[in-house]
Amino acid sequence: MLNKRILLVEDNPTDKKIISYSLIQLGLKVIEANDGVEAIEKIYCEKPDLVLLDIMIPKLSGYAVCTQIKSDPQIQKIPVIFCTSKNDESDYHEAMKYGADGYLSKPFKYSEILAMIVELGMAQTEICEKKYIPTLKKGCIRLITLPHKNYTNQFA
Repeated sequence: MLNKRILLVEDNPTDKKIISYSLIQLGLKVIEANDGVEAIEKIYCEKPDLVLLDIMIPKLSGYAVCTQIKSDPQIQKIPVIFCTSKNDESDYHEAMKYGADGYLSKPFKYSEILAMIVELGMAQTEICEKKYIPTLKKGCIRLITLPHKNYTNQFA
């Protein structure tokens, strides 16, 4: 397995736990940050191979974190994937303006996030195929996320 390190920037404890567990199952090392300021500190200290970044986080927005990453020659090659509940098409375009390498709207299927990770070379295709994505073929992935309706508290 590749020794890739993923920085997961997520302020929702449940989402963080689920995403982190899925990545660890792939043999990836997960570094966690709860807010934008902590994310910037960990990027410079830990030098992750990939950043999974929520947009709406405390202290410094995901957009600001992405801007910092993409404007600094020392770290600008680190891929950034936004994982966010912002799910309008305009949100996607806004994220791309800030230099994001990928965008997933919550709730997303974990096969989507794993497919992006494989496509970016962060995990081996064979392990993902065996554990999570039976039909995944590296090099044939093009994810287009469509808006999802959030039903949280809809039936309370």
